[in-house]
Amino acid sequence: MAASSPATAVPEPRARLIRSAEAQFRRFGYRRTTVDDITAEAGTGKGSLYLHFESKQDVYLAVVTESLERFVARATEVLAGHDTVPRRLAALVEATANHYGEDELLRASLFGHDDLVAGQVAEMAAQIQRDRIRALLRDVIAEGQVDGTIRRDLNPPTTAAVLFEMGWAIVRAELRGDSGLPLETSLWALNDIVGRGVLVI
Repeated sequence: MAASSPATAVPEPRARLIRSAEAQFRRFGYRRTTVDDITAEAGTGKGSLYLHFESKQDVYLAVVTESLERFVARATEVLAGHDTVPRRLAALVEATANHYGEDELLRASLFGHDDLVAGQVAEMAAQIQRDRIRALLRDVIAEGQVDGTIRRDLNPPTTAAVLFEMGWAIVRAELRGDSGLPLETSLWALNDIVGRGVLVI
């Protein structure tokens, strides 16, 4: 019997469960979605879910991680560009605002929106995001130190942490409508400050 082609292959159970869980979480939120809802949508039993995940919380984190991986791929592309470091960092903040502006579930995972996620789940998801983006920033800073464009006296992990928190503050303010400034204005201000602060001049 011929194997199914990639175009017609049925997704693996884990992938099916993540896809159905994402649909349920987006439709009903984390609190109102049950394991039964997820498995019914995926066409599997509870046993299959617990073979791949420890709990509903674990499924939610897998959904968030998949969306985050899509963003990380975009962030990696932006940071690997050939523009100046300040422009690449500004582009990263813009890409972040766009991604989270379009993804309500992922945005809720950062802000802990009560209707969509539980507080502890939001904290765990936010930490996953923080760890991944800081690692990306750390690597691009270290790369700049090697090629002589970033100051060598800076500690890459510490600098990455500070840059991440500054960028997130801008994104959060924009997404919540609290900033009082156009996003572009804030981004270019951050661009200028970062450029003067970390570049070899």
